[in-house]
Amino acid sequence: MNMQKMLQQAKALQSKMEKKIKEFEQEEFEFVYQKSITIQIKGNYEIIKMDINKELIDPEDKTMLEEMISEAINEAISAITEEKEKITKGAMPF
Repeated sequence: MNMQKMLQQAKALQSKMEKKIKEFEQEEFEFVYQKSITIQIKGNYEIIKMDINKELIDPEDKTMLEEMISEAINEAISAITEEKEKITKGAMPF
């Protein structure tokens, strides 16, 4: 195989991967944290919506709610990152 053809194939593969990543970034995902917090988030990490079970809202324990929200967001981001890595690793020929 000549170098020119290999370069063309590499560019085509890169273009295909970039397209998949752009599509993934616009895809919407929903994560439920401990059956209490639901997060809708795009593949580009943009949070679209968050729903918090009203039973969690306790004015006397604001810290607990803040921690749960942080944990829920972090878990959603981790899951999105793992899915994105599957796309990029799946596109690599080696």
